Amino acid sequence: MAHDEARQLEVVHRPGDPPAPPLHIQVGDEVAITLYGSAAYGWMPVEVVTGPLAVIAAETTDGTVRATVRAVGVGEAELRSTSSFRGDRFGPQTRLWRLLVHVEPS
Repeated sequence: MAHDEARQLEVVHRPGDPPAPPLHIQVGDEVAITLYGSAAYGWMPVEVVTGPLAVIAAETTDGTVRATVRAVGVGEAELRSTSSFRGDRFGPQTRLWRLLVHVEPS
């Protein structure tokens, strides 16, 4: 697959959304992720915990995190981010966002 044929997918998560189902993509595809938060309860940058994904762009603004990842190989991958209350370290519990990604050959 030539790079210009790669798909661009979007994943959006807002507070209270249910966990996203596993994502199925192909090598070369890119996924734009937006995790909405707030200035008081913000997300950490999205991380590739395991698997053939690479973060190619990332930004954080007022608790909202955006990241773009690219599939660089075949296999199973996991993306994660956590969100904590910033006003009081003893405040509400930390939240975990995770996404399982299955990368198939192009």
